[in-house]
Amino acid sequence: MAQDFRSDDFAELPPDAPLNYDAAPIREPVRLIVVSSRQGVTRMIQTLHLRGVVSAHEWSALQPEPMTGKWMSVATKYLSLG
Repeated sequence: MAQDFRSDDFAELPPDAPLNYDAAPIREPVRLIVVSSRQGVTRMIQTLHLRGVVSAHEWSALQPEPMTGKWMSVATKYLSLG
C-alpha cells in the first residue's frame, strides 16, 4: 500500500549522515469511517477534503454498511507517535 511508506521521512538529512533507525518515528494507522446516506457520506468526504484533513482520493468506494443498510466509506491516516 502506497500509504505505508513515506519517502520523505529522511529527506532533510545530509547524504552522508548515519541513519539511526531507532529514532525513526513510530507511525500508527488510524481508520476513519463515515456512515450516512450516500449524499451525507459524499458531502462529508468533500468537507474533509476541502479542510485538508483527508484527500478525496484516499477514501474507499461507497459501499452498504452491513448492519444498517446505510452507506459507508473508509480512509486510513497515519499518525507519528515518536
